[in-house]
Formats: sequence, C-alpha cells, structure tokens
Amino acid sequence: MRIIIAGGGTGGHLYPGIALAETFVRLQNKTQILFIGTTQGIGTSPIPKKGFDLETVAATGFVGKGLSGKLKSLFSIPKGLGQSLGILKKFKPQLVIGIGGYVAVPVMLAATLLRIKRVILEPNVMPGLVNKITAPLSHLVVTTFEASNQHLPRHKIKRLGIPVRPEILRAKDSQKSKDTATLVILGGSQGAHSINQAMIEALPFLKKAPQSLSIIHQTGKTDSEDVKAAYRESGLEATVSAFIDDMATTYSRADLIISRAGAGTLSEIAALGKAALMIPFPYAAGHQIDNAKAFVEIGAAEMILDQDLSGEALAKAILALIVHPARLKKMEEAALQHGNVNAAEDIVKMCVGLIEGTA
Repeated sequence: MRIIIAGGGTGGHLYPGIALAETFVRLQNKTQILFIGTTQGIGTSPIPKKGFDLETVAATGFVGKGLSGKLKSLFSIPKGLGQSLGILKKFKPQLVIGIGGYVAVPVMLAATLLRIKRVILEPNVMPGLVNKITAPLSHLVVTTFEASNQHLPRHKIKRLGIPVRPEILRAKDSQKSKDTATLVILGGSQGAHSINQAMIEALPFLKKAPQSLSIIHQTGKTDSEDVKAAYRESGLEATVSAFIDDMATTYSRADLIISRAGAGTLSEIAALGKAALMIPFPYAAGHQIDNAKAFVEIGAAEMILDQDLSGEALAKAILALIVHPARLKKMEEAALQHGNVNAAEDIVKMCVGLIEGTA
C-alpha cells in the first residue's frame, strides 16, 4: 500500500500526520509512506528523523498576507501543482491524505486530476481555508468537533478525532502526585510571549497558594532566560525549558495545563483526559477561540482571552481550579469523553476501506 501525506507548517498539522503514518506502517504490512511539504517551517525536520521520506513542492501562505504575499501565493500554485503531479506519477499512491497547511492545495489538486482517492483531516471547529478548498474534492473528511459539520460537506464527514502520537498516549494511565499540584504551561512549539509574561507577573500571587505547587514551563527560545530568572527569584519549584522533548512524561505529571488552543494540543489533552486553562492565540483567524469555546462548553476547560490576560487574572484562574480537585476531576472526565485514543487506528481502517472499495 502506498500513501502520500501532504501538509504541515506547524506541529499541530504535522504530528497527527506522523502518528497516522506510524499507524499505517504498524497495521498494514509493507505500507510505503511519502510526506510532501515545503522547504520552509517545521515540515523539513521531524519527518526524516521518524524514518519517512519527504518531498517538497512550491507553496506559500495566503491568509494574513499583504497584496504581494497573496499574489506570490497564487502564482506558486501552478508551479506546486506541476511538481505535485510529477511526484504522484512517480510514487503512484493509492491514497493522498491532506493534513492541513497550504502545501496540501497543489497536492490535493494533483490527486484529483490523477483520480487518486483523497482524504483530509480537519482538527479545528472552524475549517481553515485549505480544507474549505479541498473538502469538496475529497472522498472522506475526518473531523474532531461536531460543530465542524456545518462548514464541510456533511455526506463526506466521519467524526473520528485526530491521531495522537503513541509516545504521548503512554501518559494516559500514569499516576500524579497527591501532595503537589503540578502546572504545565505550553505555548506551542515556538512558545507564547504573552503567556510567559503573564506567568512572570502571576508568581507573587501563586506564592500564596494554599498547597505546594510544581511548575513545568515551556517558554520558546526568546523568553527562556527571563522566565528562569523570575522563577528563581520567586522561590517556586519550576522546570523551565525552551522546548520540551518528552511530552509524555510532562503530560503524565500535569494536574492543570495552561496552553494555547491549537488543535494538536487539544487532541492530546482530550485523549489523555487533562484539565486545561486555555489562552487562545489571538491571530489564528479565530480558530483557536472556537476550539477553546468548544472545550469550555463541554466542561473540559476554562478560557482567558489573550486581550484579558494579566498576571493577576491568570493566577486567580489557576488558584480557583487547583483548590478544587473535584472540579478538576470533572474537567478531566469531560475532556476524556471528547477524545479518541483510537483515532489513528479508526482513520486507517476507513482509509483502507476507501482504497479497497468497501467504505
């Protein structure tokens, strides 16, 4: 079986694609996987490390760009389409899977022209421009939120969830400390300056917590030293890293996660059943706010808008949650009900059925 997975650009797109690729290889003997990405961004680094081949095509972003950026994006499509056609004709895939990111557009167009079966994954409540374009061309649209149905072709939708890396799922049945409340602060792979700054300002308030606190904070490169200095001065127990490699261990210790509301992080939170305080990235075309609202509505999270974020507001929200273990437990149960630890396996089964004509 030969599968192409196209997309990337951010970890939220890419890591579910890697999880899916690994599941194909595990469940389907002799499966060959080829990723198609761009020469820019995160897409060029983790894939070869995972043992998968990667080809690149021309593609640039459109949303949020000025006039010259939009024109550059439009002009790159014919070139990217030609490159994609060449790759697909050479690799001869039985299925092309779009995982989001602008590179998926020329690849999915090429697959349509060559009459290769097509699947897309939509991890957000509100689909992005790429998936709005490619969903009508696809045979199957995999979603994680019920609310996505109103924005995509309903007859093509299967709500199966988004694949989570196997190494992350290892944290599901771990035991947390009963004596210490552990906060995990995540800003995405690049960190989040506003969250970092708010945590620095929150430390004097958190020192007054009625129970022992342990903090694990992923800062990104820019703020790492400033945040480390602030924790040292506060006297609070903290592990500060620019980037966390071992997310499974980090998740296993978490009583409360403070994070953005990217789809990748939310899929991991849901699969593991973790309570969360979400601070959506304000410049993500509203996607993260919609994602966070969906988790708040089911009782799995609380939310602070970035515009309302301050050290005092963040500390108040944290303390209001950690002093009520029963409330955290309910949030964990709600998150777990939304997640699907078998998402990767379920998607692979649907894809195999699509290829074999039984789905």
